[in-house]
Amino acid sequence: MRPETGLRPAPPAPLLGTLRRALAGGLVMGAALGAGTELGPVVADVLGASGFLARLIPAVSVSVLAVPLVVLALRRRGGSLRDLGFGATGANLRALLIGAGVVVAAAALVLGAGTAAGLLRWSRPDVGTLAAYVVANGVVALLLEAFPEETTLRGYVWTSLRERFGGAASALGTTAVFLVVPGVSTVVGAATARLLGREAGPVGAAPGGQDPVGYLLLLTVFGFMLVVARTAVRRAPLCVSIGAHLAFLTVNRIVYEGDRRGAGWHADVSSPDVEILVPGYLLVATAGFAVWRLVERLRGAATRRRGAEPSGESFGHGGVPEADPRDRSWTAGSEVAHHGGQSSAASPVTPRQLGPTPGRERPLDPLSAPTAPPEHVPDPPSHRRGRDHRRRGDGDEHRLPSRRGRRT
Repeated sequence: MRPETGLRPAPPAPLLGTLRRALAGGLVMGAALGAGTELGPVVADVLGASGFLARLIPAVSVSVLAVPLVVLALRRRGGSLRDLGFGATGANLRALLIGAGVVVAAAALVLGAGTAAGLLRWSRPDVGTLAAYVVANGVVALLLEAFPEETTLRGYVWTSLRERFGGAASALGTTAVFLVVPGVSTVVGAATARLLGREAGPVGAAPGGQDPVGYLLLLTVFGFMLVVARTAVRRAPLCVSIGAHLAFLTVNRIVYEGDRRGAGWHADVSSPDVEILVPGYLLVATAGFAVWRLVERLRGAATRRRGAEPSGESFGHGGVPEADPRDRSWTAGSEVAHHGGQSSAASPVTPRQLGPTPGRERPLDPLSAPTAPPEHVPDPPSHRRGRDHRRRGDGDEHRLPSRRGRRT
């Protein structure tokens, strides 16, 4: 459903253009992942890098190949990374911690139950080694997978689909594109390896010769969880899915591969079937993000009813600067318009005063409400109430502007 803005809703984006952009986002990620993981070791060998640096170079290569292409596509349409769901630094960090925290809590709950049932036996943790591994793996996993995949998929693909479709259809489409990425990466990786004179890996729907059915089923549950995480909060929502993605990779690599990776802690499983605990805690995390989303919406609705902030995507939460009280281009008439159409002046306000200076339509600080007793502001003349007054800004400035075609 389109948000209530008081303006005419933008027409839906063309179907073919929407599908083309969504598929292009998946192809970009798959190509970047395949090429970056093959180019990175070659660059590391040339530089004589080893250890953590040798692992970092392929990760940086993937991000460098994927993210700038998304930025270029956004700029061609007049957008930026903020349109994908990034926000200010503080909002990004908070959302990142929410995403990681929900996944870690879900994993602790489900894996703890598995441990109590005798399905998992844990080694004695080496705290120093474990801390070093979490930091090093976090940096590599962020640049290799979490950041570029979320930017291209739950960022670019999701927002492209949302211009045309509803939330459920966009979630299914984004997850479907996500399933294409591993196969594309194996094809591009094999081609890149041959061009570089290296041995090519196997080509298939799953990387590394894994069982494609089990892998794609797990990827479907994982992708759906990330979509729900991306919709959980209003501020910097894409960073929630980045945090969730990063936490998932870290937990699995410690629990199931910790001994091989030197993580300082790992679990011994009683049988290979114990891996069913992974989709189990993903489903619990999905439910957690759904509850978080519901709480955020209820809290936002209660806040709007109290009149503490505007409805919809509130100003100041998405990086839009607050108005400077010293900026005289935002007139007193604008203050009337953005505080419910009530004036603090002693004399009536004419319709001419209701419009801000063209090109400077910025919101005022909600705390800067008038202190004098309000008086009724007369409605604009009837001949200016049609389509024209919305273009000029002569009476509906208290309604929120809408970004054309954008949905959350």
